[in-house]
Amino acid sequence: MSADRSDSPPSSRRGLAGRVLGGRYRVTRMVSAGANTLIADAHDTEVDRPVTVKLIRPELAEQPDFRERFRAEMRIVSSLSHPNIAAVHDFGEDVVGKRRTVYVVVEQLSGGSLRDLRDRGRDLDPSQALLVGLEACRGLDFAHRKGLTHSELTPSKLVFGDDRRLRIVDFGLAHLLAEHDWREPSRVATHVARYASPEQAQARPIDGKSDVYSLGLILVEAVTGQVPFAANSTVATLTARVGKLMPVSADLGPLASVLERAGRPEPADRWTAAELGRALVRAAERLPRPKPIPIVVVSPFEEDP
Repeated sequence: MSADRSDSPPSSRRGLAGRVLGGRYRVTRMVSAGANTLIADAHDTEVDRPVTVKLIRPELAEQPDFRERFRAEMRIVSSLSHPNIAAVHDFGEDVVGKRRTVYVVVEQLSGGSLRDLRDRGRDLDPSQALLVGLEACRGLDFAHRKGLTHSELTPSKLVFGDDRRLRIVDFGLAHLLAEHDWREPSRVATHVARYASPEQAQARPIDGKSDVYSLGLILVEAVTGQVPFAANSTVATLTARVGKLMPVSADLGPLASVLERAGRPEPADRWTAAELGRALVRAAERLPRPKPIPIVVVSPFEEDP
């Protein structure tokens, strides 16, 4: 969620500023607009704190079955409490411009995302990438043990707070918004397909090991600047990874063998998030202490291009 897409009607972007959603969340600034969402900074007037609000476009939100699934997903996700998963404070429904919408309220993070770092040409060294991977594994393992799969893990979904701690954002919501596209993988946006697992590319059922594969790709890119299997179209990008071992570079140092196992094409041969986390801890013994990650202070919940 790194580039501001302004394809929403101008009136919807202007009309939200100053509006109070759910009788509680006063919109202070529009952040971005994407294919399915509007994202805004807001102030929670009940507890006096800044929050980020993600509103779902009416085209989806006005469908009764979507609203039902949205409420079910958000009830589960809002119950998660983990240092490496972005906190969901609330969710609800409102009418904006005579159209019904649903929204989710999350903790406001201002340290930028891993995508923001990449967009500014800031590669990580292996020690820093290991730290990112370890924190992501902790969040993923917690969610996977609760039966949740993210299903759309990208660098934009790994976001830092002012405390430099990583949070995974959009659990539940990413899956809900993308599930229609993944029924026919060729419809998936290329920037999402770059981080997809082979089983997603083949429209097969997925579990937590799909997230592990995505994380492996993210960490390779964070160090080398290149995403394995990336091509100039969604179909070519997805096809390239089916049945292929993830290429790893010597630049990864002790991470290379760890990420090779995380990137195996068959889920049965791949680490779980917990196993990947333990392997990263072992690899840390052969790496220097990481320097602070150069977080980028921006609004973190912007849409991918």
